[in-house]
Amino acid sequence: MDQYIRFPESRHELKTIADGVHQLCGMPGVVGAVDGSHSAFPAPTSEHRSLFINSLVLQAVCDSNLKCLDICPGWLGSVHDARVYMNSPVAH
Repeated sequence: MDQYIRFPESRHELKTIADGVHQLCGMPGVVGAVDGSHSAFPAPTSEHRSLFINSLVLQAVCDSNLKCLDICPGWLGSVHDARVYMNSPVAH
């Protein structure tokens, strides 16, 4: 996975991606767009059922070419997007 999905580390990579976002969206200094998506599934029958809200959250960060730079999967559906982001590798 690290070969295909990885956040850029060098200044050159970051600048190249930021230039692409600026050209496409007119937003300077932006490296990627982050969003979360819920994947539905049957909730477990245990006492923790209410935590799932019948979904798991997948957070993804994409560049201007829609290439994934980072993913953070597996959070319970009841977890707020901000908490997922603050606990993701890209936030650190």
